[in-house]
Amino acid sequence: MTPHSPYIRYPSNMIPSTSRRMIFSLLLLTSPLVHAAQSDNTTLGIEVIRAHFQGAGLVPYLLANFTPTALLTATYTGGGIVTPGQLLPKSRTQTAPNLTITPANMTTLLNEKYTLVMVDAWAPGYTDPRGQICHWIVNGVTVQDHSVLTYGRVAVEQYRGPTPPSGSGPHRYVILLYAQPFPAVPPPQGFPVQNNDPGFCHLADYVKASNIGPLIAGTYFTVEEGVATFTPSPTSPVVTSTLLSLGSSGPSASAAGTVAQHNGAFSSSSNYLAILLAPFLWLLAL
Repeated sequence: MTPHSPYIRYPSNMIPSTSRRMIFSLLLLTSPLVHAAQSDNTTLGIEVIRAHFQGAGLVPYLLANFTPTALLTATYTGGGIVTPGQLLPKSRTQTAPNLTITPANMTTLLNEKYTLVMVDAWAPGYTDPRGQICHWIVNGVTVQDHSVLTYGRVAVEQYRGPTPPSGSGPHRYVILLYAQPFPAVPPPQGFPVQNNDPGFCHLADYVKASNIGPLIAGTYFTVEEGVATFTPSPTSPVVTSTLLSLGSSGPSASAAGTVAQHNGAFSSSSNYLAILLAPFLWLLAL
């Protein structure tokens, strides 16, 4: 090989055009597999959170039914994605979380505006005649690149971190995203917006009076201070491996556990495809 060989001076020429076309074709063929794996994970993640809402008693106490069409994830500063029902220290939840949403299919997120609601649904088995405590209500929320944007929107109730009384058990803090069919949704007449303390509200009444919906997605976490002075109602565990049957091409029980742990993160199958394709992408970029 001479010093003037193009294979030394021009590394990109090391790959013939035919090979480049083959690599590009391979990427086109495997791309649907990656998207299919991601779609399966999102579908399973939605089933996981739906089952958690049922098992935790949020259905029917807080919601008459819960059939989300997208996967909502929350991330607080200093930690990873919050898993459904995860017990968090109060100190970690005093600033608003970052929220992301992944639709089950591309036709889900068609509305331009959403309403974000966060309420304290109390500990399982406890009810208050005044309803729930509203910790966060924002109208006009938008979604950009899967991120739920609340900054600069209409805050009916500014975010207020959980402050459950000591001994009152594990309070369930539920974050919900509703479609907002109208540009502005004023709070219902008589809704208690307070400057110092979160206001009480009946979520179902608020949703009906505000004319928002349907419910797109939701998640929840728990915060507990001290030792409960009463016995909360038992909750049902969620067995992710039995939630969804997608056939032989669907995720396995192992993948189901991954989705349950990361609440919508890509499973090992899609990560494997990404690793497999990485060398080809590198060669194509030369």
